[in-house]
Amino acid sequence: MLRRGSSQTPLSGALIEHECPRCHERVELPLGELCGECRKGIDRRAGRVGRLIAAISTVLVAIYVVVRMPADPTARMVGAVSIVVWYLLTFLVAKRVLREYLK
Repeated sequence: MLRRGSSQTPLSGALIEHECPRCHERVELPLGELCGECRKGIDRRAGRVGRLIAAISTVLVAIYVVVRMPADPTARMVGAVSIVVWYLLTFLVAKRVLREYLK
C-alpha cells in the first residue's frame, strides 16, 4: 500500500502571482500574499490607529478606576497596574484586528 502524502497544500508551489494584489508592483509572490512594502505600510497604519484606540479606551478606564477606587494604597497600585495592562492588551488586539482589516 502506498503512503499518503504529508503535504497539506500540494499545489502551493505552483500557485504564484506575478504582481502584488494591492499596489500592482511586479514581484513573484505566493498566491494571496502582499509585497513587503505593502505589509510595512499596513503595519505602520495599524500601529498608529491601534495606539490611538488604546489611548482613548485607557483614559476612559483610568477615569473609571480613579473614581471607583478606595483610598487603600494596595488597591491603587493594583489599579495602576491594571491600567497599564489594559493599554497593552487593547493595543495588541486593536493592531491585530486592524492589520487583518486593512489587507
